[in-house]
Amino acid sequence: MTFLYILLAILVLEFLIFIHELGHYTAGKLLGFRILGFSLGFGPAIFKFERGETEYALRAIPFGGACQFDGEDEDAENDPRRFNANPVWKRFIVILAGPFMNIVTAFLIAFVLNVATPMPVPAIDPETGGNIAYVSEVNINSAADRAGIMSGDVLVAINGEKPAPTETESVLDAFVRMISSAGNEFSVTIKRGDELRTLDVTGAYNIGYQKTVLGVSMGTLIDSYEHLNVGEAFVGAGRYLVNIVKLTGQAIGGMFKNGIKEGDVSGVVGTVGIMVDVARESTVNIFYVAVILSLSLGIFNLIPFPALDGGRLLFLIIEAIIGRPLNRKVEAIVNGVGLALLFALMIAVTASDIITLIRR
Repeated sequence: MTFLYILLAILVLEFLIFIHELGHYTAGKLLGFRILGFSLGFGPAIFKFERGETEYALRAIPFGGACQFDGEDEDAENDPRRFNANPVWKRFIVILAGPFMNIVTAFLIAFVLNVATPMPVPAIDPETGGNIAYVSEVNINSAADRAGIMSGDVLVAINGEKPAPTETESVLDAFVRMISSAGNEFSVTIKRGDELRTLDVTGAYNIGYQKTVLGVSMGTLIDSYEHLNVGEAFVGAGRYLVNIVKLTGQAIGGMFKNGIKEGDVSGVVGTVGIMVDVARESTVNIFYVAVILSLSLGIFNLIPFPALDGGRLLFLIIEAIIGRPLNRKVEAIVNGVGLALLFALMIAVTASDIITLIRR
Protein backbone atom coordinates (compact mmCIF):
# COMPACT_ATOMS: atom_id res chain seq x y z
CA MET A 1 0.00 0.00 0.00
CA THR A 2 2.86 2.39 0.79
CA PHE A 3 4.23 1.85 -2.73
CA LEU A 4 0.84 2.79 -4.20
CA TYR A 5 0.78 5.97 -2.09
CA ILE A 6 4.31 6.86 -3.26
CA LEU A 7 3.27 6.26 -6.88
CA LEU A 8 0.14 8.38 -6.40
CA ALA A 9 2.19 11.19 -4.83
CA ILE A 10 4.66 11.16 -7.74
CA LEU A 11 1.81 11.17 -10.27
CA VAL A 12 0.19 14.16 -8.54
CA LEU A 13 3.48 16.07 -8.54
CA GLU A 14 4.13 15.29 -12.19
CA PHE A 15 0.55 16.25 -13.08
CA LEU A 16 1.06 19.70 -11.53
CA ILE A 17 4.30 20.13 -13.48
CA PHE A 18 2.50 18.99 -16.64
CA ILE A 19 -0.19 21.62 -16.03
CA HIS A 20 2.52 24.28 -15.65
CA GLU A 21 4.25 23.38 -18.90
CA LEU A 22 0.89 22.95 -20.64
CA GLY A 23 0.16 26.58 -19.78
CA HIS A 24 3.30 27.72 -21.62
CA TYR A 25 2.59 25.32 -24.49
CA THR A 26 -1.07 26.30 -24.99
CA ALA A 27 -0.39 30.03 -24.87
CA GLY A 28 2.51 29.58 -27.29
CA LYS A 29 0.40 27.61 -29.75
CA LEU A 30 -2.48 30.08 -29.61
CA LEU A 31 -0.13 33.02 -30.22
CA GLY A 32 1.70 31.34 -33.11
CA PHE A 33 5.07 30.50 -31.51
CA ARG A 34 7.16 27.62 -32.85
CA ILE A 35 7.59 24.98 -30.12
CA LEU A 36 10.53 22.63 -30.60
CA GLY A 37 10.03 20.36 -27.60
CA PHE A 38 7.59 19.46 -24.83
CA SER A 39 8.83 17.06 -22.17
CA LEU A 40 8.01 15.74 -18.72
CA GLY A 41 10.86 14.83 -16.40
CA PHE A 42 14.61 15.24 -16.78
CA GLY A 43 17.41 13.09 -18.09
CA PRO A 44 17.36 10.61 -20.99
CA ALA A 45 14.09 10.06 -22.82
CA ILE A 46 12.37 6.73 -22.19
CA PHE A 47 9.67 7.50 -24.72
CA LYS A 48 9.44 10.18 -27.38
CA PHE A 49 7.80 10.97 -30.68
CA GLU A 50 7.52 13.87 -33.12
CA ARG A 51 4.34 15.46 -34.32
CA GLY A 52 4.69 18.34 -36.72
CA GLU A 53 7.57 20.57 -35.61
CA THR A 54 7.47 19.51 -31.94
CA GLU A 55 9.19 16.60 -30.18
CA TYR A 56 7.25 15.18 -27.22
CA ALA A 57 9.18 13.20 -24.62
CA LEU A 58 8.78 11.39 -21.32
CA ARG A 59 12.11 11.40 -19.49
CA ALA A 60 13.65 9.09 -16.89
CA ILE A 61 13.64 11.33 -13.78
CA PRO A 62 9.95 11.98 -13.03
CA PHE A 63 10.30 15.50 -11.62
CA GLY A 64 10.31 18.66 -13.68
CA GLY A 65 9.51 19.39 -17.28
CA ALA A 66 10.22 21.76 -20.14
CA CYS A 67 8.56 23.54 -23.04
CA GLN A 68 11.24 24.61 -25.52
CA PHE A 69 10.47 27.54 -27.82
CA ASP A 70 12.47 28.29 -30.93
CA GLY A 71 14.82 31.24 -30.42
CA GLU A 72 14.30 31.78 -26.67
CA ASP A 73 17.85 32.97 -25.92
CA GLU A 74 18.77 34.44 -29.28
CA ASP A 75 18.35 37.81 -30.93
CA ALA A 76 15.15 38.30 -32.88
CA GLU A 77 15.15 37.46 -36.58
CA ASN A 78 12.61 38.04 -39.30
CA ASP A 79 10.85 34.72 -38.65
CA PRO A 80 7.72 35.83 -36.71
CA ARG A 81 7.32 32.39 -35.12
CA ARG A 82 10.60 32.61 -33.22
CA PHE A 83 10.22 33.51 -29.55
CA ASN A 84 12.22 36.75 -29.41
CA ALA A 85 10.86 37.96 -32.74
CA ASN A 86 7.48 38.45 -31.07
CA PRO A 87 6.38 41.59 -29.21
CA VAL A 88 6.90 41.83 -25.45
CA TRP A 89 3.20 41.42 -24.62
CA LYS A 90 3.00 38.06 -26.41
CA ARG A 91 6.12 36.72 -24.73
CA PHE A 92 4.85 38.01 -21.37
CA ILE A 93 1.58 36.06 -21.78
CA VAL A 94 3.41 32.86 -22.76
CA ILE A 95 5.72 32.99 -19.73
CA LEU A 96 2.97 34.03 -17.32
CA ALA A 97 0.69 31.22 -18.54
CA GLY A 98 2.63 28.51 -16.67
CA PRO A 99 2.28 29.94 -13.13
CA PHE A 100 -1.23 31.14 -13.97
CA MET A 101 -2.32 27.60 -14.85
CA ASN A 102 -0.98 26.29 -11.52
CA ILE A 103 -2.89 28.94 -9.57
CA VAL A 104 -6.08 28.21 -11.53
CA THR A 105 -5.59 24.46 -11.00
CA ALA A 106 -5.19 24.99 -7.25
CA PHE A 107 -8.46 26.92 -7.21
CA LEU A 108 -10.30 24.30 -9.28
CA ILE A 109 -9.15 21.41 -7.08
CA ALA A 110 -10.18 23.34 -3.95
CA PHE A 111 -13.54 24.15 -5.56
CA VAL A 112 -14.21 20.49 -6.46
CA LEU A 113 -13.22 19.38 -2.95
CA ASN A 114 -15.61 21.96 -1.47
CA VAL A 115 -18.46 20.71 -3.67
CA ALA A 116 -17.75 16.98 -3.37
CA THR A 117 -16.92 16.61 0.33
CA PRO A 118 -18.85 17.82 3.39
CA MET A 119 -17.21 20.90 4.84
CA PRO A 120 -16.78 21.41 8.60
CA VAL A 121 -19.04 23.92 10.33
CA PRO A 122 -17.15 25.42 13.31
CA ALA A 123 -18.75 25.46 16.75
CA ILE A 124 -19.54 28.99 17.98
CA ASP A 125 -18.81 30.33 21.44
CA PRO A 126 -22.08 32.00 22.60
CA GLU A 127 -20.15 34.54 24.70
CA THR A 128 -17.76 35.87 22.03
CA GLY A 129 -19.56 34.82 18.86
CA GLY A 130 -16.27 33.39 17.59
CA ASN A 131 -14.93 29.92 16.95
CA ILE A 132 -13.83 27.64 19.78
CA ALA A 133 -10.14 26.67 19.91
CA TYR A 134 -9.04 23.32 21.29
CA VAL A 135 -5.84 21.32 21.79
CA SER A 136 -5.52 18.65 19.10
CA GLU A 137 -2.10 17.32 20.17
CA VAL A 138 0.34 17.78 23.04
CA ASN A 139 4.09 17.32 22.51
CA ILE A 140 5.73 14.96 24.98
CA ASN A 141 7.82 16.73 27.68
CA SER A 142 6.65 20.15 26.47
CA ALA A 143 5.58 22.97 28.77
CA ALA A 144 1.95 22.03 28.09
CA ASP A 145 2.61 18.37 28.92
CA ARG A 146 4.25 19.31 32.22
CA ALA A 147 1.33 21.59 33.08
CA GLY A 148 -1.18 18.79 32.57
CA ILE A 149 -2.80 20.04 29.36
CA MET A 150 -4.33 17.16 27.42
CA SER A 151 -5.43 16.51 23.86
CA GLY A 152 -9.09 17.49 23.51
CA ASP A 153 -8.97 20.30 26.07
CA VAL A 154 -10.89 23.41 24.97
CA LEU A 155 -8.87 26.62 25.32
CA VAL A 156 -10.71 29.28 27.30
CA ALA A 157 -8.24 31.95 28.44
CA ILE A 158 -4.56 32.89 28.83
CA ASN A 159 -3.73 34.59 32.13
CA GLY A 160 -7.46 35.01 32.65
CA GLU A 161 -7.94 36.86 29.34
CA LYS A 162 -10.43 35.34 26.91
CA PRO A 163 -9.82 36.38 23.28
CA ALA A 164 -12.62 37.60 21.05
CA PRO A 165 -12.60 37.48 17.24
CA THR A 166 -12.01 40.61 15.17
CA GLU A 167 -12.19 41.36 11.45
CA THR A 168 -8.47 40.65 11.09
CA GLU A 169 -7.87 37.99 13.74
CA SER A 170 -9.66 34.73 14.52
CA VAL A 171 -9.91 33.26 18.01
CA LEU A 172 -7.31 30.64 17.07
CA ASP A 173 -4.90 33.31 15.80
CA ALA A 174 -5.49 35.32 18.96
CA PHE A 175 -4.57 32.34 21.15
CA VAL A 176 -1.38 31.81 19.10
CA ARG A 177 -0.46 35.48 19.53
CA MET A 178 -1.24 35.52 23.26
CA ILE A 179 0.74 32.35 23.92
CA SER A 180 3.72 33.54 21.86
CA SER A 181 4.06 36.64 24.05
CA ALA A 182 3.04 35.13 27.39
CA GLY A 183 6.57 34.70 28.73
CA ASN A 184 8.11 31.86 30.69
CA GLU A 185 5.32 31.43 33.24
CA PHE A 186 1.58 31.97 32.76
CA SER A 187 -1.77 30.32 33.33
CA VAL A 188 -4.01 28.55 30.83
CA THR A 189 -7.71 28.09 31.49
CA ILE A 190 -9.13 25.04 29.76
CA LYS A 191 -12.45 23.24 29.68
CA ARG A 192 -12.30 19.45 30.04
CA GLY A 193 -15.73 17.95 29.69
CA ASP A 194 -17.98 20.18 31.81
CA GLU A 195 -15.18 21.22 34.16
CA LEU A 196 -13.18 24.48 33.97
CA ARG A 197 -9.54 24.21 35.10
CA THR A 198 -6.76 26.78 35.36
CA LEU A 199 -3.33 25.23 34.88
CA ASP A 200 0.03 26.86 35.61
CA VAL A 201 2.58 26.69 32.78
CA THR A 202 6.32 27.06 33.54
CA GLY A 203 9.50 26.88 31.47
CA ALA A 204 7.71 27.80 28.25
CA TYR A 205 10.05 30.46 26.83
CA ASN A 206 12.20 29.10 23.99
CA ILE A 207 15.48 31.01 23.60
CA GLY A 208 16.09 29.66 20.09
CA TYR A 209 12.73 30.86 18.78
CA GLN A 210 12.78 33.93 21.08
CA LYS A 211 9.15 33.39 22.03
CA THR A 212 6.94 31.26 24.24
CA VAL A 213 6.41 27.72 22.97
CA LEU A 214 3.57 25.90 24.71
CA GLY A 215 4.13 22.69 22.78
CA VAL A 216 0.65 21.98 21.43
CA SER A 217 -1.15 21.77 18.11
CA MET A 218 -4.43 23.65 18.06
CA GLY A 219 -7.54 23.43 15.97
CA THR A 220 -11.07 24.79 15.73
CA LEU A 221 -13.83 22.76 17.34
CA ILE A 222 -16.24 21.43 14.70
CA ASP A 223 -20.00 21.42 15.32
CA SER A 224 -21.13 19.56 12.18
CA TYR A 225 -20.39 18.89 8.51
CA GLU A 226 -22.49 20.04 5.57
CA HIS A 227 -22.29 20.23 1.77
CA LEU A 228 -21.75 23.65 0.23
CA ASN A 229 -23.66 24.97 -2.75
CA VAL A 230 -21.76 26.10 -5.84
CA GLY A 231 -21.54 29.74 -4.75
CA GLU A 232 -20.34 28.87 -1.25
CA ALA A 233 -17.81 26.41 -2.69
CA PHE A 234 -16.48 29.08 -5.06
CA VAL A 235 -16.02 31.62 -2.25
CA GLY A 236 -14.61 28.96 0.07
CA ALA A 237 -12.01 27.89 -2.50
CA GLY A 238 -10.83 31.47 -2.88
CA ARG A 239 -10.68 31.94 0.88
CA TYR A 240 -8.70 28.69 1.23
CA LEU A 241 -6.09 29.87 -1.29
CA VAL A 242 -5.78 33.24 0.45
CA ASN A 243 -5.22 31.48 3.79
CA ILE A 244 -2.51 29.30 2.24
CA VAL A 245 -0.70 32.37 0.91
CA LYS A 246 -1.05 34.07 4.31
CA LEU A 247 0.31 31.08 6.25
CA THR A 248 3.13 30.60 3.73
CA GLY A 249 4.12 34.25 4.12
CA GLN A 250 4.11 33.89 7.90
CA ALA A 251 6.26 30.75 7.68
CA ILE A 252 8.79 32.45 5.38
CA GLY A 253 8.87 35.48 7.67
CA GLY A 254 9.54 33.16 10.61
CA MET A 255 12.45 31.55 8.78
CA PHE A 256 14.01 34.96 8.09
CA LYS A 257 13.54 35.93 11.72
CA ASN A 258 14.50 32.68 13.47
CA GLY A 259 16.61 30.93 10.82
CA ILE A 260 15.84 27.80 8.83
CA LYS A 261 15.48 24.71 10.99
CA GLU A 262 15.08 21.03 10.15
CA GLY A 263 11.69 20.42 8.62
CA ASP A 264 11.10 24.03 7.55
CA VAL A 265 11.97 23.33 3.90
CA SER A 266 11.24 20.16 1.95
CA GLY A 267 12.39 19.02 -1.45
CA VAL A 268 10.85 16.42 -3.73
CA VAL A 269 11.64 13.50 -1.41
CA GLY A 270 10.26 15.30 1.64
CA THR A 271 7.16 16.39 -0.28
CA VAL A 272 6.44 12.84 -1.42
CA GLY A 273 6.94 11.69 2.18
CA ILE A 274 4.41 14.25 3.43
CA MET A 275 1.90 13.22 0.76
CA VAL A 276 2.30 9.54 1.68
CA ASP A 277 1.78 10.32 5.38
CA VAL A 278 -1.44 12.27 4.79
CA ALA A 279 -2.70 9.71 2.26
CA ARG A 280 -2.44 6.98 4.91
CA GLU A 281 -4.97 8.90 7.02
CA SER A 282 -7.32 9.51 4.09
CA THR A 283 -6.66 9.36 0.36
CA VAL A 284 -8.62 12.59 -0.16
CA ASN A 285 -5.98 14.42 1.90
CA ILE A 286 -3.52 14.10 -0.97
CA PHE A 287 -5.73 16.42 -3.02
CA TYR A 288 -5.65 19.05 -0.27
CA VAL A 289 -1.86 18.83 -0.42
CA ALA A 290 -2.11 19.10 -4.22
CA VAL A 291 -3.90 22.45 -3.78
CA ILE A 292 -1.03 23.73 -1.64
CA LEU A 293 1.62 22.40 -4.02
CA SER A 294 -0.03 23.76 -7.16
CA LEU A 295 -0.48 27.21 -5.61
CA SER A 296 3.09 27.16 -4.26
CA LEU A 297 4.46 26.12 -7.65
CA GLY A 298 2.65 28.98 -9.34
CA ILE A 299 3.71 31.62 -6.81
CA PHE A 300 7.30 30.32 -6.52
CA ASN A 301 7.78 30.58 -10.28
CA LEU A 302 6.71 34.22 -10.17
CA ILE A 303 9.65 35.13 -7.92
CA PRO A 304 11.93 37.44 -9.98
CA PHE A 305 14.92 35.08 -9.79
CA PRO A 306 16.99 34.11 -12.86
CA ALA A 307 15.80 30.92 -14.62
CA LEU A 308 12.38 31.13 -12.99
CA ASP A 309 9.41 32.50 -14.93
CA GLY A 310 9.46 35.54 -12.67
CA GLY A 311 13.05 36.30 -13.70
CA ARG A 312 12.12 36.11 -17.38
CA LEU A 313 9.12 38.34 -16.77
CA LEU A 314 11.42 40.87 -15.09
CA PHE A 315 13.67 40.92 -18.17
CA LEU A 316 10.59 41.55 -20.34
CA ILE A 317 9.41 44.40 -18.11
CA ILE A 318 12.86 46.01 -18.38
CA GLU A 319 12.77 45.53 -22.17
CA ALA A 320 9.35 47.20 -22.33
CA ILE A 321 10.55 50.16 -20.24
CA ILE A 322 13.79 50.85 -22.11
CA GLY A 323 12.34 50.01 -25.52
CA ARG A 324 14.93 47.40 -26.47
CA PRO A 325 16.01 43.95 -25.28
CA LEU A 326 18.97 43.46 -22.98
CA ASN A 327 22.02 41.66 -24.30
CA ARG A 328 20.80 38.12 -25.08
CA LYS A 329 24.13 36.54 -24.19
CA VAL A 330 24.13 38.25 -20.79
CA GLU A 331 20.53 37.19 -20.22
CA ALA A 332 21.38 33.59 -21.14
CA ILE A 333 24.37 33.58 -18.76
CA VAL A 334 22.31 35.04 -15.90
CA ASN A 335 19.58 32.45 -16.45
CA GLY A 336 22.18 29.68 -16.65
CA VAL A 337 23.73 30.73 -13.33
CA GLY A 338 20.27 30.95 -11.77
CA LEU A 339 19.43 27.45 -13.01
CA ALA A 340 22.68 26.08 -11.58
CA LEU A 341 21.91 27.66 -8.21
CA LEU A 342 18.40 26.20 -8.24
CA PHE A 343 19.78 22.72 -9.01
CA ALA A 344 22.33 23.08 -6.21
CA LEU A 345 19.56 24.11 -3.80
CA MET A 346 17.41 21.20 -4.95
CA ILE A 347 20.27 18.73 -4.37
CA ALA A 348 20.99 20.16 -0.91
CA VAL A 349 17.33 20.06 0.15
CA THR A 350 16.90 16.53 -1.24
CA ALA A 351 19.97 15.36 0.69
CA SER A 352 18.48 16.90 3.84
CA ASP A 353 15.18 15.09 3.15
CA ILE A 354 16.98 11.75 2.83
CA ILE A 355 18.96 12.31 6.04
CA THR A 356 15.72 13.16 7.87
CA LEU A 357 14.05 9.99 6.57
CA ILE A 358 17.02 7.87 7.68
CA ARG A 359 16.91 9.40 11.18
CA ARG A 360 13.21 8.59 11.44
